[in-house]
Amino acid sequence: MPKVALTDAFCRSAKPHECKLTEFADTKERGLSLRVTPQGVKSWTFRYRTAANEQKRISLGRLDDVSLAAARAAVVAERARVHAGQDPAAVRKAAKQEAIETSRLETVAEVGIRYFSEAAAGRHRPNARQKRQSTLKSERYYFDRHVLPRLGKEKLSDLTRARVQALVNAVADEHAPSTARQCKVVLHGIYSFGIWQEIVVLNPCQFVTVPQFQTRERVLTDGELGVLWRALRDVQKADGVYVSHSVSVAILLAAVTLQRRAEITGMRRSEIDREARLWIIPGKRTKNHRTHIVPLSPLAIELIDEAEALAGGSQYVFPSPRKTDEPIGPSALSHAFRRVTAKAGLVGIRPHDLRRTGATALTSERLSVSRFLVSRVLNHASDTGDTASVTGIYDRNSYLPEKRRALEAWAGELNRITSCPASNVVTIR
Repeated sequence: MPKVALTDAFCRSAKPHECKLTEFADTKERGLSLRVTPQGVKSWTFRYRTAANEQKRISLGRLDDVSLAAARAAVVAERARVHAGQDPAAVRKAAKQEAIETSRLETVAEVGIRYFSEAAAGRHRPNARQKRQSTLKSERYYFDRHVLPRLGKEKLSDLTRARVQALVNAVADEHAPSTARQCKVVLHGIYSFGIWQEIVVLNPCQFVTVPQFQTRERVLTDGELGVLWRALRDVQKADGVYVSHSVSVAILLAAVTLQRRAEITGMRRSEIDREARLWIIPGKRTKNHRTHIVPLSPLAIELIDEAEALAGGSQYVFPSPRKTDEPIGPSALSHAFRRVTAKAGLVGIRPHDLRRTGATALTSERLSVSRFLVSRVLNHASDTGDTASVTGIYDRNSYLPEKRRALEAWAGELNRITSCPASNVVTIR
């Protein structure tokens, strides 16, 4: 292979030796060569050795399309990949295979499965972050349970808005409005992924109507709080109510700290700073992806101590009874809550109502905490306290003293409510 200081003029006039395929190696950029076929077709090639010492070659395009300067720049980039341990030929082959597989995706089932796979890696839309496993698990449930049986074999490009609307209406009638909403959300995400990957050109979900979300306003009375608290404390003695001690403590802790189900159930021992009496929830576990610091009242510390004694050596405060290296799921709280409240005769309340009840008590006349501070306790990132939204970006004050006073006042109120005997207290048996 002749070595030449390649120039634009040389490349234009280069001819093959003895009418055979000839390569002219560039003396400036190692690995770059100009190939000239007997028919006069000229193209660039890059030769390299992999980490396994295999010699390989990739094409960089024809001279008519890629200039000498561009070819040299391409070689610099490819050589950097080789030094980083990559194999440019293998990368190209994988990309080509992926393109072939993507071009074959047609049905709702095929595109949906690829969507969930890519969402787990954060490649389901431009500039996306990885979807949380809990979110993927929830979306996959609605996809497998409701979308696949009805539309799985249909081509994604063949579905019309009317077909999607019919699915949503049927699910709402047969199951629940909330289930119908989730089915639309999943299909909308799949179609957005399909458009981005050029599998389809339109998203028929765009104008599909779903039952409106009904905002809940349920707030527990003091009497109901007392009944619930005592029911959770006595649940181990109740006949026909199967709720573990750990789960009952988790519900009580949710009532005391006013944090979300998933944040409670996923609590790790490492998140608890006992000396400072703080619970530091990392951003990867919060709804708004921001680290949230929760001051712990003496009542909260007492409940955490009780839970850790039950957890054994697990890193989680509320480990799964089947896999101690995993936490219990948020749904476990909902199922247990439903069983306990049914036995205690409490109607129409859910675990999330505890947050609303606590927030309402904090802003009431008896505790007089500002709504802005309550939003900080609840970790509502959208509340800027009647200031410009940009202020929230720069204001990283966590309001720890104020939040501590608020949560300790709420814990004190809970102690008062749950320790006072009431005529409507029900003992579950």
